[in-house]
Parts: sequence; C-alpha cells; structure tokens
Amino acid sequence: MRLQSISGGLLIRLVRCGVITGQVVDAQGQPILGVAVYAMPKPLNGPLMPYSMPTFGSNTRVDERGQYRLYGLPPGEYAVVATYGASTSMFGSSGGAEVRSGIGSGVQVYPSNPRPQFFTVAGGEQYRNIDFAIVPAGLHNLSGKVELPDPTTRYWLALTAVDQPGMATAVTETKPDGSFRFESIPAGSFTLTASGPVRGYGGKAVLGPQPYFGRSHVSVAADLEGVAVSVQKAQTVSFVLRLAPGQRADGGCPATAQVTLTALEDFAALIDRNGEVNSVKEQPIADLAPARYRIGATRLGDGCYLASDAVLDLSAGGKDAPVAVLVAAAGSISGKLTGAANAPEFAVALVAADAESSAQAVQVVFPDAGGKFTFGGLRPGRYRIVAQAAGEASKARWVTDPARMIEIQIVAGAPTELELPAPQRSQQ
Repeated sequence: MRLQSISGGLLIRLVRCGVITGQVVDAQGQPILGVAVYAMPKPLNGPLMPYSMPTFGSNTRVDERGQYRLYGLPPGEYAVVATYGASTSMFGSSGGAEVRSGIGSGVQVYPSNPRPQFFTVAGGEQYRNIDFAIVPAGLHNLSGKVELPDPTTRYWLALTAVDQPGMATAVTETKPDGSFRFESIPAGSFTLTASGPVRGYGGKAVLGPQPYFGRSHVSVAADLEGVAVSVQKAQTVSFVLRLAPGQRADGGCPATAQVTLTALEDFAALIDRNGEVNSVKEQPIADLAPARYRIGATRLGDGCYLASDAVLDLSAGGKDAPVAVLVAAAGSISGKLTGAANAPEFAVALVAADAESSAQAVQVVFPDAGGKFTFGGLRPGRYRIVAQAAGEASKARWVTDPARMIEIQIVAGAPTELELPAPQRSQQ
C-alpha cells in the first residue's frame, strides 16, 4: 500500500474464503490414517503443483476418522489431491513412513487422476463430501542401489508418475550400503530420482552443500530388482536479464531483478532456487537438480512484467549458453468511477480474460474520494472489469457474471484510460 496521508482510520475489507471437506477411506469404508490432502490451484499451464509457500489451511492431514478440512482458500479454482503411504509429506515431516499392507503408497486426484475436477471459489463457497476411496488395483516392489560418492552419506529417492510429476508417488531412503526399496507401489511409468547427501528434513529433504542428484526412467508392471541409480554433481546455469524483442531500453524495466526457479517435479528435496540477475553480466545459479524448472521473476516494479512463461529443462543435461530472462514494459489502467456520490463505497475488480494473461487471477482496488483508481504491472491482453458495492452490507463477490463485466484490452507501455460507471443501487 502506498499511503501519503491518512485523515482517519483504515477500513480493511476481507473476502470470505472457501472450504472443502471430505473423507479418505479404503475399500471397506475404513479410514486411512496418515493421508495428506492438498488444495492445488488450477495451473495456467503445466502440472498440478502444491503451493510453493502453502497458505494455512491449504493442506492438512486426515483425523482418526479419515476426515479432512481445507479452508482459507482465496478466490480461484482448485483440485483436491490425496497422498498416502510413504509420501513426501510423511518423509518431510518425520524422516520416514510406514506403508499399510494392501494400500501402499500413491497420489490420487479427485475424482480421478486423468480427469481432475476443479472447485471454483469466488467468495465463501463450501464444498462437502469430497470423498476419496483408495482401492489400488495392484501393488509391486522396486529395489536397487545408489552408487554413493561417499559411503557415509544417505540419499532420498522419489518415484513420480509421468502424468503427475508435481507430487511423488512414494519416497524412500538409502541404507548405509546405498541399497533402497520401494514397497507396495502401483503399476505405471515413473521418473526415479535420487538426492543427497541429506542433512535433515523440513517439509522435504534438506541437502548438504554441493549436492548430488540422479534421474532415470522406470516402468513398473511387476516387482523390479537390481535397479542401479548413478548420481552426479548438481548443475550450474547462468542467467541474464534481457528486454523482449521490440522493447525500448527506457520502457520501464529495471536493470536487475530476482529470478526464481520452481521445480515442476517432486524430488522429495528442497531444490527450488533463486538468484539476482542483471542486464549487464551473466549471473550463475548453482546446485540445480536435473529437473524441469519454471522461470519466474520478482522485483520488476509496476512498469515491467516477465514476457515469457519459460521452462528450464535440465532433465537431459545442463545448459552451456546463458538463459535469457525476457522482460517487457507492462500495461496499466488509470480509471475513474463515474456516477457515484460516494466512490469509496465501491470496489473495482479486474479479472484476466485469457488464462495466460496474468498469474494473478483477481485484483481488487478501491477508488479514492474523487473516484480515481489504478492497476499497475499488467501483462498486455484482455481483461474484464466491474464496479460493485463494497460496503459492510454488501454480499457481492469480487468475481461476478462475465456478462455484467466490461471487457478491455491492455496494451504495453502506456496507461489505459477508463471511465467506469458505478452500478445503480437497485442492481445490487
């Protein structure tokens, strides 16, 4: 918030968040203990991913009756995912896990992995009886050995399904001789990863300095033995900040920014990385796993945005050439609410009409006494905008019927001037 002067107290308006509840049981209807349940935001592109920084209530463990409650979900669309057995959640919180006979380990999306259902939260929705029945079709064991660079270290291994790489199907660790064993895993096509040396755990494995990683593909249709996993030193990749084609140097983008690398695969280890980059000299980011990373950027200011949704693929090896992080001048809205006797009684909501236009689905501002309002740092594209009552008595949601919203086109590098009529009271 940018506050130049405050004449009175601040009115902080809250949006009612969503709730999803249900139960996780086995084929006999008995609760399965130790299950972790997640609300995963609908991705703009790529696989389902748990929150990089989970909000309180977006994930939970089932209780003794197998029941769960996800809450505090801000406006958006969510899939519900249950992980059970030797999951990343169990290993990351206790350093190990017990696998229940006949249930094994796995990841289940509601109502099915191939066709996830997304639950829309616009303001206060409560979805009940979102129940899971864990009934594995067949379970197998997989064992092998990691070629340890240092025999005194231990490594964690993760088995992730090719179609759901965001959460590991099962996790295990090496014994002192480097051997490992996954028990009771489902059939399928998997990526097998190894990370270490492991120094501890905190949600996921905490790796020591100069980590090693391994990666291979396995297909499980029966019990597998003698799987060999070799590990290599982590990779280093250089990054440089660049203006997107057609952009001018005075377009509003900074000379430095913070680059974030978010792993799109669950190695059961903390492998996300970040670093400062600039437009003058290539900057290295070290300790990268052989994974696929989504490239993000922060500290760009209101006048700049990340021009491409790039993915850095290190699964097949490192990158010799520096990776260009492309930025471009952002758009903005300079608006005025008209026809309102008291403009601060209204809220203005902005929604990206194209899924790829914005990573932030909903933005809300409140006009000043003169009716003026602004939105900054907008990626060019189509948006929908609406004004609605926001007083204490209003029950209006931030996101309303698209037919009642005005569609606008945001261009880069210049503010979009807009006069937005205030709705009549009779319409609220």
